Formats: sequence, C-alpha cells, structure tokens
Amino acid sequence: MSPLGVGNSHSTNTLQTGEAKLWVLLVGINQYEDGGLPSLRYPAVDCQGLGEALFKATQGFPQKEVIVHHDFALVKPTATTVRQSLQYIVSQTRSQDTILLYFSGHGILEPDTQQAVLCMTDTEKNNLLNTGIPMQELLQMLGNSSAHQQLVCLDTCHSGDMVLRGNNGTSRDAENPSFNSTSQMLQVLRQRASQSKGFCALLSCDQGQKSWEFPELGHGVFTYFLMRGLLGEAADSQGIIEADGLYKFVYRQTLQYIDKLNQQLRLINQQKRNRGDYKIQPEYPLQTPKRIVEGVGELILGFKANVEVKSQPRHGLIVDGLGSSQSTNQTINDLSRVLRGAGGFELECFPHNQQNLSAIRSAIQTCLRTSNQKENSTTLLYLRGEIEEIEDGEAWLILGNGVRLSRSSLRQELRRGNTAQLIIILDCPGATTLENWLEDLNMGVEQPQCIIASASTPEQPDAFSQAILTTLAISNPQQGLPVAAWINQLRSHLKDVDIHVWLSGTRGVIDILPGNVTSIFAHEPKEIVATTNSAKIQPQPNLETSTNFPNFSELDEKAIKSLFTPGSKEYSQLEHLLTSLMGPIAPTLIRRTLSKITNPRKQLEELTIHLIPEQKIEFTAKVTQIIETLVLQPQSKSVLSVETQLEPTFIQKCDRELINLIGPIGNFIVKEVYKTYSHVSPSEFVQKLAEEIPNKQIAEQFLQQFVTNLQKN
Repeated sequence: MSPLGVGNSHSTNTLQTGEAKLWVLLVGINQYEDGGLPSLRYPAVDCQGLGEALFKATQGFPQKEVIVHHDFALVKPTATTVRQSLQYIVSQTRSQDTILLYFSGHGILEPDTQQAVLCMTDTEKNNLLNTGIPMQELLQMLGNSSAHQQLVCLDTCHSGDMVLRGNNGTSRDAENPSFNSTSQMLQVLRQRASQSKGFCALLSCDQGQKSWEFPELGHGVFTYFLMRGLLGEAADSQGIIEADGLYKFVYRQTLQYIDKLNQQLRLINQQKRNRGDYKIQPEYPLQTPKRIVEGVGELILGFKANVEVKSQPRHGLIVDGLGSSQSTNQTINDLSRVLRGAGGFELECFPHNQQNLSAIRSAIQTCLRTSNQKENSTTLLYLRGEIEEIEDGEAWLILGNGVRLSRSSLRQELRRGNTAQLIIILDCPGATTLENWLEDLNMGVEQPQCIIASASTPEQPDAFSQAILTTLAISNPQQGLPVAAWINQLRSHLKDVDIHVWLSGTRGVIDILPGNVTSIFAHEPKEIVATTNSAKIQPQPNLETSTNFPNFSELDEKAIKSLFTPGSKEYSQLEHLLTSLMGPIAPTLIRRTLSKITNPRKQLEELTIHLIPEQKIEFTAKVTQIIETLVLQPQSKSVLSVETQLEPTFIQKCDRELINLIGPIGNFIVKEVYKTYSHVSPSEFVQKLAEEIPNKQIAEQFLQQFVTNLQKN
C-alpha cells in the first residue's frame, strides 16, 4: 500500500494555471511591549527574507496573495491584526487552494491551562490567552478553511537560558524552563495532522531543544535554510520545490551547520587547554527540525527560479617559493584547480620563477583588503618557502628568486586587512620555528582565523602540499569541508609530520570548501592573464548543469564491477585512464571511492564528480569501450559471483530503529541507502545508514541500539 499523501501533482497544475491560489501569511516579532518577553534579533528579517524567497519560488503561480506582519512592516504584528489576517484568508480560500503560515518569535506555555501560545508584539506574559494566539485557536481557524493543503512553519522553541554563555548564537527561548511549550505544540499539531492528509507542519526544533539564530547568517538557522531551500537548493531534478523535499534539506543543513560549529569549538577548546586556558566555550546543543504530517506526499511550494545565487566573496593567493621539479609544479597546479573549483576562490598564483617582493606584497595587500567587511568573506594565503630566523626574533620566508618576506611585514598586513575570515597555510620544509610564526601571525581569539603550518622533511619536501591536495580532492564538493574537519584529516594523513594549528573565532564556520559545488577541479583556462608577474584566475561558477552527469545505466553492472576489482586488468585500465585525465591524485580517488561506495554505477558517477565536462565526455566514452570489450569476452560472464539481496524484514527493522531516533526522515534515509546498497551484507548496510546520519552521537546510538536489537531477536 502506498503512503498517504498531502497532495498530488494535480495541485501543481492548478497553481500554475491559476485555477488554485496560494495564500501566504508571514509573521515575525523582534520587539515585545512586555519587558518580560525578551527581544530577538532576526524574526522580522526572517520574515522579509522568506517573503523574498517565496516571491522568486512562486513566480510561476499567477494567483497568490501574501500578507506580512513584522516589526518593519506598515501593519504591526499585534494579536488583533494577525488574527484578522488569518480570518480573512480562511474566509476566502477554496478547496483547491494552498495556505502557508509562517511564524517566527516567542511561543510559551500558559501555566494554568498548559496551552501553547504564540506571542505577538502586544502579548502580555501574565495574560497570555487573551493577548496572544493559542495554538489550539490557530489550528481551529485553519480547520475551518476549505483549503485542502496547508503548511505551518514555526521558528520558535524553548528550553532555558536566552544566551549560551561565551558563544555568539542566541536561542529563541523563554527564560523559565517550566514555560517549555514544545511538547504541547507537537501534541496539537499531531491532532490536526491526523484530521487532514493535506496538513503539514515544520518546526524549527524538537522537544527540549533550542532554536538558534547566528549573526554570521543574519537569520535564525532554521529560517536561513528554509530560504535557501526555496531559492532552489531543495528543488528536485525537475526544479519542483515541495514540502517533503524542503524539510529534508532544512533538516540536513541545520544539523550539519551546528555540527560544523561544534567541531570548530572542540578544536578551539583543545587549543586553549594546551595553552593552560580552561575558560572553555560550551558547544551548541542539538537542533533537529521536526515535521508533523500524516503520510508523505507532494505539497508543492514553488519552482527553482532562474536567478543567480549570490555567493560570499572568496579570494586566495598562492606563492610557491620552492617549486622546481615537474611533480611539485603539477601538485601546486592541481591544488590551484581544486581551490578555484570546489573552493570557489578567485585565485592569484605566483610561480617559483616569477617572484619579486613588491609584487608579492602588493598581491597580499589586495587579497586582504578586497573583501567587504560586512559580508562573510573568506581570504586564503598559501605561502610556500624556507624559514630563516635570527636571535633577535626577526624572521623571513625565503621565496623564489631570493625574495625575502619578513614575518613582521606580513603581520602588519594581516592587521590592516578587513576580511571577515582568514585561512593561512605555511608550507615550510625543514623549519623548526613554526610555533613562533603562529604566535606572531594570530590576531587574537575573537578574529575568525585559521593558521595551518607544517615542515615536511628534507627527504620529502612535497609531503605537506601533496597531503593538502589529496584531502581536498577526495572531499565531497556538494557537502563542503570546514577547516576543523580538514585539520583532523591532515593530521590523520600525515601521522609522522607535525602540523601546527591556530584556530580562533566562534562567529561562523570557516570553510576551506564551501559546498554546493558539482566538480572538485576547475576547468583549466586556455589563456592565463598576467598581472604583476602572476596569474589571476576567476573561480568556476557553482552552477549545476545537466550535461555534467554521464549516464552509465546501459552498461553491464557485473562488467562495471570488474573495473573496481583491485588487481584486475580492468582496474589497471581505469587507473591509467583517470591518471591521464587528472594526474597522480587518481589512484587515491579510486581507493577512496571503493571505501565509501559499493554500487558499481555509483562508483563511476562518483569519479566523474572530479572531472570537468570535456573530461567527462572522454572518460565516459573510454569506460564504455572497456566495458563493451569485456562483455564480448566469454570469460567475462564469470567475473562476478551471484549477489544476495537484503531481506525485507531486515530493512523494516532498520526503518523502525532509525525513525525512532530521528523521526520520519529516517524512512527517507533507509530508502535512499537501499537504492545504492541493496546487495551488501546487513552489517555493511547498517554502517552505511549510520554514515548518512548528520549527527555523530545519534549515529553511534543507532549502531549500538541496532546491534542490541538484533541480539535480542
């Protein structure tokens, strides 16, 4: 039996033709007249941003009406005006219409009746039922509407203190834990959902959690990713944005963002302990967006708009003062392609034989001062050379052509810069005083800054640069890579080489790879424009194109698997082909793909992520030729043994366990993993499921609970 739906494709057609109408009510409150209700920073801005995103997503819907109440609007969000607007919408809707209601602000528990109440700008804390809007009343009003499709989004949760001390994130909470209304909200929303298959609710977090707002995002984290999803990132392959896909996008992105922040905090706290500073900054508690719906189906909210998504400015500079051998030059060249591609950096490069002090200092100044301080800009400096230091404390980085860049002048330029986030990589083979450079170049604990320095041995001077290239090249360009996770990867990759790190700033995640990119390597331009003896290259646009994805569906699956059988002739052919296209990093990428993906076709698709369009065409053609040759050989029929299918009862157990832990999205994860790993062993399947859970603690809990459950049965 197929699952109950909250709509169907007919709703899309009626909204597009104008037969149906989309009704939107957006409410956001920053300031409350009652001093007992603390002010918030971003609900009004959340309303504005969400309204703009909805406008772009619904351009294909001729019939729509949007009503907005927030602090900056002409009509303020009082209880009377919001109630009147909702009553108007309810009275005007028809059965084929869709209602979207969004609220951002405080919602607290009325102590006498235990009712959850949404607080408007004139709500009185001691008279909640008469001056606020109880959730039960709001849902009863929606229940009186003829509209069969309704979506309620609430960015309001409560569990304790207003501010997590020491950090920059603020939670939208009541100051008294006894006022926690999340449980009551969930209860009445579930009751409403059980009465209508067309009703869906999205909440910013689960019971006992906080709904965070971060200065670097300029929004509540839940609404920030709602906006990004509506701007197209949550669209399916046809460009349709529906409630189910939007929820899954917001769920993953919210968990990943807070997890990245906590990774950064853990590294900063460890750095403090190592320095004898025990003023540890607490990590952000988990925020898990919640969905309330009876069944899963389509509730169409819009379409991916053909608009350019504004990305934060990213500028980079590579100064290679050691390049001499062909392999070294190739490594630096490949690294620049990764930084321009998956890294999204506008990059300027100074080769070993094209360096002079004035040009390098000018490039550093330009790089550090290009960014607008109001934007969340990121600047990267990769400096590669030898260290020379004298007893009085002065030191120099010796670059190509004998250029000497002093540490004091570099420090001075860093302090004059206005970039929001700064990543500095010092690659100095044989150096023994790198700790002094970290102490001198760091700009304090408040400035978002990451310094990574390493001294490869004289016998292997390229070890650090190769590790940088390898760890970046094997990363997922869609998911991105924060510097905290990258540092751990570098340390794991270079176990015998010391890596010195300075990490500071708790305002925002510092990413070496920002994510949402389809290819690791940027296309190598045919012409390089020389600017002050350097090559200035624009970053590759972060836009997906359908031509970037080869189709391997017609190839024989067993024959494809032989490509990924180490020691086979076909494996050698694949390795040689990929090396000819992308260089010495190819064998590492193949091994990485084998370790994380078991489906043969998915393995091939994973490898193409790292290729530019022209290379994908050549790769697809030659792989097809290898496979077709293999299939024609009689012995090819015995390349693979017969595979076994996972039992349906086992899949159902996985489904139950995962849903119990993380909610309805668990069902989605099981289905997606099963599509790719239907022929692996049960233990491998469970491991793959755990890898898809964004929160590591929940993933470990899932593994433990599942093993225990299997033992009982």
